[in-house]
Amino acid sequence: MITASHTHVRGGSWVTISVDLGLPHISISVSLNILLTLMIVTRLVLHGRIIRAATGSPAGTSRLYNTMATIFIESSALFSVNSLLSIGLWVAGSRAAGVFPAIIAETQVCTFI
Repeated sequence: MITASHTHVRGGSWVTISVDLGLPHISISVSLNILLTLMIVTRLVLHGRIIRAATGSPAGTSRLYNTMATIFIESSALFSVNSLLSIGLWVAGSRAAGVFPAIIAETQVCTFI
């Protein structure tokens, strides 16, 4: 998917070095997405508990924080599942992995708007 190459002269001949950066890029992107989603959800849940304790109500305004946490988890899940399937198929060398860049782009647009 993403390839970086460098060509230079070594010992009178041209040498090209290519590095495939696709797998590290997608892996870091999925890991960061999951980690940041978990951090946001944890913050929302803790904030909801603080509001619940301050107001003394068992539900009320803290329900808003639970709803927002659910929205974050669901939007992150679409992107993460598609990306993990893409990584698995790509590492296995399957030709079906070529379909996933378009699907991942579509889920990014749908979930982040």
